[in-house]
Amino acid sequence: MKHSLTTIALGALLLSQSVLAGLYSSKDNVIDVTPKNFQAEVMDSNHVVMVEFYAPWCGHCKNLVPQYKAAAKNLKGIAKMAAIDCDDDKNKPLCSQYGIQGFPTIKIFPANRKGGVKYPKDYQGERSAKAIVSELVKMLPNDVQLLSANPTSDKIINIDEFTADTSSPRAVLFTKKLTTSNMYKGLATEFKDRMVVAEMRAPSDDVLTKYNIQNLPTLIVFPKGSQESTTFSGELKHEPISEFLSKHAGSEKKGGSAKAGSAKAGSADSSSTPAPKPVVVEFNPNIDQVKTQEEFKKLCLNKDRGNCAIAFLIVEPEYEESVKMHEENLETLRQVKKKSHEAGKGLDVMWMDALDKRVVALKENFRVSEDIPGLLLINPGRKAYVPFIGAFDVKGIEGWLSDATNGRARAVAYNFEATLDANKHAKDEL
Repeated sequence: MKHSLTTIALGALLLSQSVLAGLYSSKDNVIDVTPKNFQAEVMDSNHVVMVEFYAPWCGHCKNLVPQYKAAAKNLKGIAKMAAIDCDDDKNKPLCSQYGIQGFPTIKIFPANRKGGVKYPKDYQGERSAKAIVSELVKMLPNDVQLLSANPTSDKIINIDEFTADTSSPRAVLFTKKLTTSNMYKGLATEFKDRMVVAEMRAPSDDVLTKYNIQNLPTLIVFPKGSQESTTFSGELKHEPISEFLSKHAGSEKKGGSAKAGSAKAGSADSSSTPAPKPVVVEFNPNIDQVKTQEEFKKLCLNKDRGNCAIAFLIVEPEYEESVKMHEENLETLRQVKKKSHEAGKGLDVMWMDALDKRVVALKENFRVSEDIPGLLLINPGRKAYVPFIGAFDVKGIEGWLSDATNGRARAVAYNFEATLDANKHAKDEL
């Protein structure tokens, strides 16, 4: 069949556009990230997630493709590999949010354990499949519980007690190996919220007999509410094991992320059941003052998810100008809180008296600037904080919050007690 030059040119153009539409396809084990699925696939995921920010026309990005694909294939079911096309208009705000200025930029988002914010780190290693796999494997969480007939540590569970607890479905791998495989770690993370995944290393003959284990390795599952086990008889690879565990695991979390290695997210549910209406949370404009440790715990420290912003203000009631300035500062905080609420990112905002000696000691512990007004962002679940840098106005605070929650401002871990307890801050005074 002959083709005209016009037909050939048109075909070449369409092919070119198809290639430029993105560097990865649904067959590459690389998740196509967009603003719509970024929260579910990256921020809410139990897995470690590597995200490549790229442009289809970028030569270095094209050179990375085969290595990135190879790494994604090797890490399927273990960690998640994702990519976002920053040349696509709909994705540009997200790329800008992470301060992407060159391509490719690669960031690693660690496993999410406490909820709230993930703080990514830039990947600076070699851009080879081997180096990428090595880096992500080092960051894998280990959600596998260790079992023993005679535990010698609080971190090890008695196998008989484990199997007797029928409140959740339980999976146990009996193995000769003395270390947990990356594939099994990945499965434990994949099913973290749906079943308890455990491992018993080098089991004794008595244990093998008791649980009717004929060969090693053997994987068995105890369904919820039962002490009768079901043995996995398929090939010991990720996909067949995952299918087996899915049959016995609890239901997936609503709004949860897709499994590691899935190529596309956010696909329509085939079920005819209508989606539940979202819960509407009414905006609370109050900016409460924290005066006691009990209030501090209630408003911030006892929360296991999300962040709280603490403003350090001064108000002298006897001076009109001081009261006026204080009200302006509170209104600034109220506007920031409202914009955060409207964006679906609830933020607890409160203030403390910067002249209170207990507050001064607290600021010193968190290395907060002496500037007044000042701010501090705490994530109590992660035990991390970010001191304020910038102008104390709506734009300046929003920019700081954006940097802090998207990993552009360095979060500092803390292991001391955040307290307003005067006794714990007391110093010798003359």
